Amino acid sequence: MGERAIALAFTARFTDEVLSGAWTVLAPTFRVVFGLSLVQVGLLAQVVEWVALLVEPVTAAMIDLWSRRRLISGGALALAVSLAAMAGAGSYGWLLVAFAAYGVGSGPLCHTADIVVVESFPAAPERAYARATFLDTAGAFFGPGLIAGALALHVSWRPVLLALAGGAALYAALASVTEFPPPPRVRHPDRRLVAEVASGLRAAVAHPGVRRALTVLLCFDLFESAFVLKYIWLHDQVGLSLPVVALWATVEQGVDLVALGLLDRWLGRRPAATAFRMAASALVVLPAAWVLAPGVAGRVMLGIPLAFARILIWPLAKADSLTADAELAGAAQAVTALFPVIPFALLQSRFAEALGIGPALAVTGAIGAAAMLVASREGRRGRGGPARRARRLRRPGSPRGGPARRSRE
Repeated sequence: MGERAIALAFTARFTDEVLSGAWTVLAPTFRVVFGLSLVQVGLLAQVVEWVALLVEPVTAAMIDLWSRRRLISGGALALAVSLAAMAGAGSYGWLLVAFAAYGVGSGPLCHTADIVVVESFPAAPERAYARATFLDTAGAFFGPGLIAGALALHVSWRPVLLALAGGAALYAALASVTEFPPPPRVRHPDRRLVAEVASGLRAAVAHPGVRRALTVLLCFDLFESAFVLKYIWLHDQVGLSLPVVALWATVEQGVDLVALGLLDRWLGRRPAATAFRMAASALVVLPAAWVLAPGVAGRVMLGIPLAFARILIWPLAKADSLTADAELAGAAQAVTALFPVIPFALLQSRFAEALGIGPALAVTGAIGAAAMLVASREGRRGRGGPARRARRLRRPGSPRGGPARRSRE
């Protein structure tokens, strides 16, 4: 596989994180500008998930059957359209449409690139994915940082989003002329697309290792939903100004970068499963401790280990789901695309209205982290799992360490 294809695969989620980080941290701004309730703010994030629920199961299953180049470039183009629409939105209705467009593009771009990353480094998939996540986190650092800088300089958020849309369009143009590895399977000419997708989903759910890894990811989605109104809480109840909220998000991404750098070193010497268990165990108590911490200084002190532990879960759990059975990687992505059928973000918004944002965050975070711990142990005796694979990964994979795919699209 060519260097440009590898670079685009590794930076796909970076691009997505820059864009989504920008509109996520703008939630308080959207609330003020458009006069939104907490449920309306939650619906913005939820509509992305609902649209993705319709699009991603099919596009993810097609990763094993269809052109990766078209999936990646088409997804990036949809994100460019979404950010441009957010920049020009004049009402809440148009803002919902713009968020819906984001749900169209994120999955095809990121899911396809995920598989290209782990396929490129078969001897060290966890480390490769952890390094890709490091880049993703750099993108999440850059997005809120860009908004924080713009607000500090009294620059409107609209031209910032428009500039980000232009960057996504450039990524799409580069991907459209890049050769990616071909799909591993050829679609059966006599089978309908729906039948191909259903077959892959059934196979993924039936595989014990894939099923366990997918359950962990579902529990992680529950845990993550605890933080859907985090920036609203920091602004409305903790009393931080909008620029300081954006700065808070930026600092969190800095902590994430440090954590991922240390994770890369850990995976060279110790089992991935041990890191996962330590992080998940800490996350059972850290959200509540963070909410209950006295003052801004106390929340800063506990926010650092919370961000540190939280970022470790995703690359370990995601790499496990993609490598539990290499032939079912696309199907595993398709199953995860069905997770939004459970409206975690909207349910958390309702829960927050009834209980308060802070208490709801603490309760959901504890339940989600505990569920991850339980799910990660189910069925692990039957296969090697990330712990056993990590013992084979004594040396880091180089950026070009995987065998080149000779065939092209």
